[in-house]
Amino acid sequence: MKLIPYWFLLFTIGFGWFILAPLVPIIASYFGVTPTAVIVVIDAYGYSMAIIGLIAGYLASRITVRITLYASMSLSALGLLGRAFSSNYDEFLTFALMAASAYPLALAPVGSISSSLNRERAHTIIGISVGILFIGLAAGDFTGPELASLIGLHWTLLIPFILSVIAALYVIPGTRNYPKYFRGRNLRGGFSPGMLKNWWVGFTVASLSVMFGAIAATSLQNLHGFSLDTSIYYSGLLGGLAFLGSGFGAIIMPPLFEVRKRLRTGLIFSAIMAFASISVLVSSFIFSKVIVVMALGFFAFGFFGNAYWSMALTSVTRYTDDPAISGLATSMYSVVANAGVSIVPLFLGPLFYSQGLAIDGMIIVILMVLLAAILSPLLRTLGNVKNNSQS
Repeated sequence: MKLIPYWFLLFTIGFGWFILAPLVPIIASYFGVTPTAVIVVIDAYGYSMAIIGLIAGYLASRITVRITLYASMSLSALGLLGRAFSSNYDEFLTFALMAASAYPLALAPVGSISSSLNRERAHTIIGISVGILFIGLAAGDFTGPELASLIGLHWTLLIPFILSVIAALYVIPGTRNYPKYFRGRNLRGGFSPGMLKNWWVGFTVASLSVMFGAIAATSLQNLHGFSLDTSIYYSGLLGGLAFLGSGFGAIIMPPLFEVRKRLRTGLIFSAIMAFASISVLVSSFIFSKVIVVMALGFFAFGFFGNAYWSMALTSVTRYTDDPAISGLATSMYSVVANAGVSIVPLFLGPLFYSQGLAIDGMIIVILMVLLAAILSPLLRTLGNVKNNSQS
């Protein structure tokens, strides 16, 4: 029960984030900007984690997690409200950045929360936390097109604000004195070179998950000739399935392997299946107009890719037995992962806007995930040792 207010906050952040993805062409037309400019707004969540993530982890460990969560819910509500009432792109971007800053303040210290509440079930707590964030992403992606067609863009953008206010009313009483079992405030040892392997997994899976959801509408128009309305509809469907799969994968897979004490098997299995599913996703995205095949690829990569991402995130907490440092470790992982979200969709995404460059994009994507899969047997699953020599 202690985690429910936190999980609802994460859901609202995810919902507010990716309700924008299927509406990229509509928002671009409304503000008179290019689709890439709107993708920058979506990627703002990645920028915010890359910039604020370490600060969030530091604050959570030096002060309290509760203060960072209060700051998160406040910034989310104010940013989403301003975003809904923006009259031009500059205002829209400014308030979107404010709303995006709630993301690192809420998610970056998840290692501290899991380690302080129940270290033996860290994979379960982190998996469900990440999974619920992605369920929020899926809900936003699924409902965005329908809401926009029924109530218009302005009211659609107000829905996330309303949810953020409900989250604030729930979080304030629900997180009082929570968590409170930190052993100390010495943050030395928060980094180990062994974490670099985990960072590549985080960078790859996060950036590609966001990229394909963000570019789907434009790519379906350019690669397959779908109309604008059809592209928006299928973009919401595909992106929603990807994030729905991500939510289920993170909620189901890590606890399953943790309970059976087969974490290394889980890492390797998830990594192999993530590679297989991204191959289906990217090849069908380029060569096929069959939406069912695309949908299978999006859902499967979400399911297995985010299960792997979540387990790799929890793996970095195994470099320390101090919850305060665990929060800093997961913050660093999140910073790197969301640096990928900030960079990869902008530079790699446009390759999938034309048939001539899409093959190059496919090769890059497959190589990125292949390397992440190769690293899976090397990720740490055991607890910290005194000299940090295990990797």
